[in-house]
Amino acid sequence: MAAETESGEERSEQATAKRLQEARDKGDIARSRELASMLLMIGGGIAIYQLGGQLNRGLVGLMRHYFVFDRVTVGETVELHLAFTKAIVATLVDLAPLLGALAALSLIGPLALGGWLFNLGSCAFKFERLDPIAGLGRVFGIHGLVEVVKAVAKFAIVVVCAVIAMKIEYRQVVALGDSALEPGLAATAAICFKSFMIVGGGLVIVTLFDVPYQLWEHARKLRMTRQELKDELRESEGSPELRGRIRQMQQELSNRRMMEKVPKADVVITNPEHYAVALRFDPETMSAPVVVAKGADRVALRIREIAKENRVPMLEAPPLARSLYHTTKLDKEIPSGLYLAVAQVLAYVFQLKRAARDGLRPMPPANLPIPSELRYD
Repeated sequence: MAAETESGEERSEQATAKRLQEARDKGDIARSRELASMLLMIGGGIAIYQLGGQLNRGLVGLMRHYFVFDRVTVGETVELHLAFTKAIVATLVDLAPLLGALAALSLIGPLALGGWLFNLGSCAFKFERLDPIAGLGRVFGIHGLVEVVKAVAKFAIVVVCAVIAMKIEYRQVVALGDSALEPGLAATAAICFKSFMIVGGGLVIVTLFDVPYQLWEHARKLRMTRQELKDELRESEGSPELRGRIRQMQQELSNRRMMEKVPKADVVITNPEHYAVALRFDPETMSAPVVVAKGADRVALRIREIAKENRVPMLEAPPLARSLYHTTKLDKEIPSGLYLAVAQVLAYVFQLKRAARDGLRPMPPANLPIPSELRYD
């Protein structure tokens, strides 16, 4: 069931990447203490199994060296204190590999779910944590109920596993009293390993329930309302007015770049007023004419003005102007179906340039051939 805000609006939408990152920055991530406990228990058992021989030899040597005293040493307080200090240091050195493994496991456990995160804000004092009403809400809410059920189940499973381990290892535990030092320590390590693995196996059951629940609970807590989604989108993209202004500036910049190409065009074909398309063709570098500028209404008027200022030839050919405007993108070659019509226009432009020298005015082309599928009447 989707959560609701204080205003009653349903949190039905999944958290966005931005909201997840904000929660992580505040130290709010999914964690499973049961996963950490399980890894520590099983990993500790494996560490004891792997390091058992080394620990056994070290502890046996330590006891034989530091816990055997003659009569003179027993009466010397300073000597006893010195021996005790050396024994502590030697014990820590022998236990260092096991303690290091346990320390590493205590770090790996939390990192297994949620990854590494260090946030000083989580350590800050917050007065709302002292609110008794909020505290009661956490205790008697759904989350509190789940935690109680999980704690009871965990306790029951651990007790059952411990009883099973004691039942299996009962004879070995009783026999430790009659064992010599070295075999006794080896047997103790074996008993600890088996017990850790049995209890750790029980914690696996709790973890298989807790990890999916923590992920679900974290996702549910960060769910968003539709209004929050809209507000975040508006924040990230800006107000509609700002977006409109950006689009306008982009369009103006694009038009400015397009207008800079009009003076280099070979011809401008017009509608005559609604459309204007500027073409350029270089036989040495182009396989077909290219549309370098096009526009409608005010943009078309500006294209015609620039063409007139730069003495670019213009031709009124409404059907061809409409076809070029609707079928060809900027800086793209014209469709093959318009090759013949545009070739006649370019031939007319060539005749105009020659007429400027010879004084003979050519007749503009009429009835330009435009395929029916390229017509926009």
